[in-house]
Amino acid sequence: MSVDALYEAVFAHPGPWTEEEYFALPETPARIELVDGMLVVSPLSSVPHHRLVRELTHLFQTTRPDGRWEALPGANVRLWKDHIRIPDVVVARAEMDVLHVGIDDVLLLAEVTSPGNFRQDRIVKHGDYAEAGVPFYLRVDLHDGLDKVRASAFELEDGVYREYATAPDGVLRLDRPWPLEADLRSLARGR
Repeated sequence: MSVDALYEAVFAHPGPWTEEEYFALPETPARIELVDGMLVVSPLSSVPHHRLVRELTHLFQTTRPDGRWEALPGANVRLWKDHIRIPDVVVARAEMDVLHVGIDDVLLLAEVTSPGNFRQDRIVKHGDYAEAGVPFYLRVDLHDGLDKVRASAFELEDGVYREYATAPDGVLRLDRPWPLEADLRSLARGR
């Protein structure tokens, strides 16, 4: 499908979008999520953002305690009907062959904030992921620049996220869902 045909299909579409219609869209370089029947489009982020997503995916993949889990960069995650998000990093059950990951197969979701999306990641997605029952959520704040990268890790308790680790200095130290340590500022710089 050409860009013009995609544009026509999206803007000529009447009413709310269904999952079937969403998954019938062609692949695009933009991140398109389905949020309660509406399409939410985000442009591609900065190079440090992509670098950090790549490195976090690698970090989770190489430190996972066993082969039951795998780390994926940007998979479709179905939180509930007509609500598909594409987190920056997904830690899910290994070896799935599906179009979208079901919420029961997710262990951890990670988002890296950018100047254009930090409110979505800090407020909206934070609430969505808790409501859907995602056990662990990691938010890496890159929106203030490379020298101010920090992170917060959350664990779901009684339907609400509780912060259990922070990285105000950019050094992430987690003890769950498994132990790991990483200098996020260095990772964002490609070092």
